[in-house]
Amino acid sequence: MFPALRNRASPRAPCVLGAAVLVLALPLTMTARAQPEDGAAAVRLGFQQRSRYQVFDNDPRPNTAVHDQALELQTSMFVEAGRGNVRFNGELIDERTELNDAQSFLNTNHVDTLEPLQVNVSWDFSRLLAPGYTSSLKIGRFTTDIGRRRFVSRSSARNTITSYSGAEWRWRGPDGRNAQVFWAVPMRILPADKASLLANDQALDLGNRGTTLRGAYYQFRELTNPDRYEAYWFGLDQANRPNNDALPRHFDTFGFRAFRPNTAGKWSYEVELVTQHGTSSATVGGVTRRDLVHDAQYAHWEFGYTFASRMAPLVLLQYDRASGDRDPYDGRNEAFDPLFGERRFDFVPQGIYTLIARSNLRTPGIRLQFKPWPRLQAMLSYRSFALDAARDAWSGIGFRDVTGQTSRTLGRQLEGSFTWNIVPNRLAFENGFAHMWAGPFFRETAGAGFRGNPMYVYTMVTKRFGGRTP
Repeated sequence: MFPALRNRASPRAPCVLGAAVLVLALPLTMTARAQPEDGAAAVRLGFQQRSRYQVFDNDPRPNTAVHDQALELQTSMFVEAGRGNVRFNGELIDERTELNDAQSFLNTNHVDTLEPLQVNVSWDFSRLLAPGYTSSLKIGRFTTDIGRRRFVSRSSARNTITSYSGAEWRWRGPDGRNAQVFWAVPMRILPADKASLLANDQALDLGNRGTTLRGAYYQFRELTNPDRYEAYWFGLDQANRPNNDALPRHFDTFGFRAFRPNTAGKWSYEVELVTQHGTSSATVGGVTRRDLVHDAQYAHWEFGYTFASRMAPLVLLQYDRASGDRDPYDGRNEAFDPLFGERRFDFVPQGIYTLIARSNLRTPGIRLQFKPWPRLQAMLSYRSFALDAARDAWSGIGFRDVTGQTSRTLGRQLEGSFTWNIVPNRLAFENGFAHMWAGPFFRETAGAGFRGNPMYVYTMVTKRFGGRTP
């Protein structure tokens, strides 16, 4: 399927590969937990290691290798310590890649070496509330998931993870209601230059200067039927400061989501509607314009049915639309901003593939999920991708036709993944692939640089030891 790839491993690769093999050989029963006596302080330690080997054929990005490979290594150590209602939480993470060279696609989504990802103190004051209610406050540096995780998430697929410095409050009621409120500074992953990323150099992450992310989320009480409803708001203010990880943007994101969980022998659905308003920036032809009126929308529709059979197959019909900028030279910007969300479960694999982002996009699709055996999960997805606005860029790659004369069709993609939970919550093995048939926009904007239909495969092993995982 793939041409023979030349060996472009760095001189350290044999050592790293040897270390990875050693990690795989660690006993799965390894734990580290101090069992306290009543009233004594407790300490929990946890460890997680994920190794993902990837091969990418016909990478469409300019100035990258036609055929590439990468070994992503993500290693985390967690600690939770405290007495009573007060807990200290820490996480030290090492995210790096090997087998890269100067022509590899590489950025801060792939490398963040030896970073204190979480350092925070949490206070659980549920005892002060009525029975059945829980509440907690967390202060410090943390990761978080909000709602369906499309806009604020702790990525479970990307090699690096976005973290925040600030405060987060959570509350839950006995009738299904739950809420989150937070104020934080998004952290900027460092180093960011290509040479340092290739060398897996280490530097402490810093907060984006003059930047705050605020938000509130609320899920309504459970009804007599299985339908659930939630609403949320995110406010992002990012100043025009050197070295920030994005251009200046100041806007509010308002969203509403309704869904019915998947149940054997039942229909299910999910509808999420989002709007953004404020000001933002955009770059066209190397020229950056700031203080544009930002007015963008996103919508997700999904309808499915779970069959009451042994493999519990779930068939989903899906459609996503993220607005694009209709006129790149006026004083407005209609391109939807995906914020800090996860895209894996909707669109494409992460790693060195990552061809689709939640902006300037229209994509219908069909998805099949099933369980051939109790510990084996499988997924197949077929999607068609097209631009929402013909004159805006393909956000995943950057190709653009400012005249709007080219077809909007990016292509069609077949994707699959197969996950084997060998030891539940301890050892998992996953294989996956994605193949895209290039559409007219893809072929015409790439021109003579068109390399063929992109094809991607990966193999991933995840190991967990000890106490809680994030």
